[in-house]
Amino acid sequence: MDISSIISSIRLAQSITPEQESTSDTRRNIFDAVAGQEISFTPEVGEQINLQLRNCAFDDEEELTYLTVSVSDPNRPNDLFQLETDMRYHYLQIYMKRSTELGNPLVRGMNFVELGPEDFKVELKVESTDPPTLQLAFERIEKVLAQVHTEYHQFLRSMYEEHKDEFDVTQEFKNGQMRYTAKSNMDNKEMIPQPGEDDFEIWTMDRDMEMHDRITISHYAYDYVKYAVGAEAGGDNYFVLS
Repeated sequence: MDISSIISSIRLAQSITPEQESTSDTRRNIFDAVAGQEISFTPEVGEQINLQLRNCAFDDEEELTYLTVSVSDPNRPNDLFQLETDMRYHYLQIYMKRSTELGNPLVRGMNFVELGPEDFKVELKVESTDPPTLQLAFERIEKVLAQVHTEYHQFLRSMYEEHKDEFDVTQEFKNGQMRYTAKSNMDNKEMIPQPGEDDFEIWTMDRDMEMHDRITISHYAYDYVKYAVGAEAGGDNYFVLS
């Protein structure tokens, strides 16, 4: 079990600031501990990506820490919304479906801001003041972005382009927000990756793909297309973390 899994298992967000420590002390301590950290990595598909934790500020009213992560990604699509959709989808798959974060996520909000053709920033609202936990929240952006730039994700995106018109979107006003849901009567079997044509590795498997694995991946592909179609219809209103 890696360190992030261990920390998740004891609830990442339950960091306690000593009562004698003032809000200004809290802000200064977490900024000094994590701001300025950098990560560079080369994804499975594409060129080197650089990330920097540019800012870290504690909001005493919301009791949340705001992290600003700047990203320079020469592989990103021109449409930042597409990249945001893909990153949010993989964030949900990798982190939000953990039992430790269902209904009580570490990251309470995520906002994407365009900076240039290759550059953007991700603003995170994190329910913690613990520097190692904030560091892990920063590292989550690396892991999610790495997953976007894989042959597996290219397969998911190709399924979206091929089948998006087979999905219909319904709208429902619920809990003060408009909700968008994509549905289709298509058979998942149409999205089964074909041996010899769609051979790739995914983070949930550590072996060569058998036929039952390919069938499972077709369900992943269906869920991805459903998510991406809903996001395209709903825009920013579609994205809800908690």
